[in-house]
Amino acid sequence: MQGKKQLHPKMLYTITLEQLVPKDNYYRRLQSVLDLRWLYKATTSYYGTEGQESIDPVVFFKMCLIGYINNITSDRKLVEYCADSLGIRLFLGYDIDEPLPWHSTISRSRQLYGEEVFKQLFEQVFEKCIQSGMVAGHTQALDGAFLKANASKDSLEIKQVSKGVDEYLLENIKANTSPRRPAKQNRADEDQQHMDGDDEEQSRQLKELDTRYQRQEKNYEEMPGSDRGKYLSNKTHYSPTDPDARIAVKPGKPRELYYNGQIAVDTAHHVITNAQSFRADGKDCRDLITISEALQTRLKQYGLQIEKLLADGAFSSGENYQYLEQQNITPYIPLLGGALSGSEGFIYDEENDWYICRNNKLLKGSGRVVDDGRGHPVKKYFSLQSDCKNCPIRKSCITDKAKTKKVQHSIYKAELERAKARQQTVKAKVMKRKRSSTVEPVWGSLINFTGMKRLNARGIKAANKMLLLAASVYNLKKWLKFTAPKTNIKTIAMLQTKSGEVFRLIKTGLIKLILSPIAEIEIFHLSVMPYKK
Repeated sequence: MQGKKQLHPKMLYTITLEQLVPKDNYYRRLQSVLDLRWLYKATTSYYGTEGQESIDPVVFFKMCLIGYINNITSDRKLVEYCADSLGIRLFLGYDIDEPLPWHSTISRSRQLYGEEVFKQLFEQVFEKCIQSGMVAGHTQALDGAFLKANASKDSLEIKQVSKGVDEYLLENIKANTSPRRPAKQNRADEDQQHMDGDDEEQSRQLKELDTRYQRQEKNYEEMPGSDRGKYLSNKTHYSPTDPDARIAVKPGKPRELYYNGQIAVDTAHHVITNAQSFRADGKDCRDLITISEALQTRLKQYGLQIEKLLADGAFSSGENYQYLEQQNITPYIPLLGGALSGSEGFIYDEENDWYICRNNKLLKGSGRVVDDGRGHPVKKYFSLQSDCKNCPIRKSCITDKAKTKKVQHSIYKAELERAKARQQTVKAKVMKRKRSSTVEPVWGSLINFTGMKRLNARGIKAANKMLLLAASVYNLKKWLKFTAPKTNIKTIAMLQTKSGEVFRLIKTGLIKLILSPIAEIEIFHLSVMPYKK
């Protein structure tokens, strides 16, 4: 008979959350292994002694963890999700009939607490990974990714320039002169609203931008939003909504406002060992030393020492190679093309610090370190005008207008050559594959499944807090999976085999039992019936 369920609400219920939530619930286990009571002491300094009570700091951080576990970036959606789950209510300590905190208290608390509180949470989870033997420490993989800022490029404002700057050039550079959606409040300071440098410096920067834009115009692929983004630059525009966000571009995508997130991952079990956010207006190599210092400090607390650092070519620089070698860390970082300056056929005499050309003439330098025009410290060497004037190979060496030959190399020439030689080894190729299989999947998980696709707060400090929370959740999920009770696979296979044999014997016996009368009848008929050919 078909059943039909009907709901008849009662006036009173004698049941609790403890009875409703299953014993093996995920948040029950999380509650048993994660002790956040230290937050009360850590956040005491952020509150006064009068006024209304705030949201419980433990509840706030638990709700943040739930958001990143379930890839929820909206505070409104997070409160709705938590209110709808009995297991989460038990985890937060809210009964069935208790209203959860208002969503605005989550954003206000995120702004209130300093970065050090979020770092302590990351350290607590990281310590659990250390104690479980998940971190080897000797090999670290480093990589960065753009984190989309909580600001639109349609609100960008153009920077003010000095009156002496060429008006014609300035009018040509000005793209997106008026914001499509003006910001209600301009949060940028006075310095950021003006272009850097004096009149001459500003003119030089604008001419460089004009040259770059003309070059891009020839082979620029039209993309959605490209008309609003291809003439944007941090030199000419700023965000009044989020002044710390910077204009950056990814290959094949229009320019957007981003932060630059950097993580270090241990290659043993893919545990995140360091997470920091930076502004997105510089190269990754600029931040490597800062990341390495923080990483070494953290690992040394547990008696671990970094031996190898794996990164892509974006982290390549002579200064980074020198620093890592001084720290007894072997850098497996590809050398970018053109990093080793010099001329083919010129021999460098390191003892005398000069070059010898193909005509056995000397190119000497002043010994001073100068800038090569791109921010790289180099040494320059010049030949004598008399040596080049009647040189038989002059035409193949210098141009007709040049009077002398110039050769330059980086002051980190020795470190760069060692890095180039290291990249030719088989071990370097193994390390490259290990890096791509370690840190890149971690970034994919953070961005696509742990709430890092777009930030929901503004400012570099907020970006760092959110990256630390996402990294803490990633490590926590790794640790819970690593420490979960494991059933022996061999035992399971043996039990399955034995159960299969038992089933086969039972099946055979039943078939014999069913067919036995039929078999006897067949034998009787064969005995009494005459044989026919």
